[in-house]
Amino acid sequence: MVIIPDILLTLALIIYLVLVRIKKVRFRLTALVLWLGAVLLVDTVITYSKIDLGAFFTFMLVLVLGSWLISYLIIHKDKRRLLTGYVFNLSIVITIGYIVILCFPFSTPLPIILTFVIGIMAFVLMSFGGYALIIYLLWNARTVWKKESRSLGNMLTLLLGIAGLLLILFQHFLLKDGSIFAYIYMVIAIFLIYYFFSFMTILTSSLLFNHLKPKFDQDYLIVLGAGLINGETVTPLLAGRIDAALTFAKEQLARTGKQPLLIMSGGQGQDEKLPETVAMENYALSQGMLKSEIITEENSKTTLQNLQFSKALMDERSQGKPYHSTFVSNDYHIFRAGLFAKKVGLKSEGLGSRTARYFLPNAFIREFVAIILMHKKRHIAFTVLLLILIAAVIVINVKFVG
Repeated sequence: MVIIPDILLTLALIIYLVLVRIKKVRFRLTALVLWLGAVLLVDTVITYSKIDLGAFFTFMLVLVLGSWLISYLIIHKDKRRLLTGYVFNLSIVITIGYIVILCFPFSTPLPIILTFVIGIMAFVLMSFGGYALIIYLLWNARTVWKKESRSLGNMLTLLLGIAGLLLILFQHFLLKDGSIFAYIYMVIAIFLIYYFFSFMTILTSSLLFNHLKPKFDQDYLIVLGAGLINGETVTPLLAGRIDAALTFAKEQLARTGKQPLLIMSGGQGQDEKLPETVAMENYALSQGMLKSEIITEENSKTTLQNLQFSKALMDERSQGKPYHSTFVSNDYHIFRAGLFAKKVGLKSEGLGSRTARYFLPNAFIREFVAIILMHKKRHIAFTVLLLILIAAVIVINVKFVG
């Protein structure tokens, strides 16, 4: 019976999720991707064998396979590009469309179930997603307010939540027919959509960069510096970066017998009593690292300089021989660090240390703004083009339609 393969695939997914729940196995996104691939393959073969689906169905299948092949090639070549997020998200959209089309012949149950789930999720997201996001932003702001300093950088979720509330509260007045505010609302909506898709691209690129871990063949681990407590002691955030590097180094040594050198990279800020790299080295030594396994770089002031100056040190030590390196920072930061690494010509992987979940929204919003500013010419050009098009639509509507 054609239903048996889908039953077996469903049971396999349930067993996997149960094992993850009881912590017998680790959750891996790759496993879910492989499962979905198996579902599409099995159900496509069954559907093709029963029904003549024509050229359009075949075209969609080729489009799905082609999009994922292109995604793989782009990521394999260099994952430190926003193009990875664009293509990956496009592949997801194409795959969802294919699943919906696959359910039409009613040949197998899983595509129908998946289409129903996708439909329910889309309905809930479109109907209540904005309200849920505002509630989450305000809840997160309250948590950050309790646990962190009340700096502007830690109040971004609060500001966005308040902005969302104001937009909802004044929506009724903004959408009055013939009101200039209706056009203002349209402009705001268009820009929100544009920057939402930009945000999703950066988020996907960052998640992929975090998910694809470096190989255990590294010669150098570059730990990116951060501010110090009282100007002389590493913060928990910076200690997390060093701990991630130490864990990776120990695991690589255990697996391959190869000990990577740690480059502690960070200069001295105006409010600091000593260079960050010195405090970082002291912490690593206290965790059992040998001084001979540590290199210090104490001139950098920014992430770009961290990578630029560390590259100079590695180039000098390697004397023209190829080497493998990985930079270590917090998980929300390593994709932007990867963009900087590419900018300075450093072929380096990224390793992210875990960040407290409540801190991630504010941190990633800052990263999003920073990456937007890195490509500001592109976004300014697109913004100007959008404004011209919107102005043209308003003029046409007022003078010729309204």
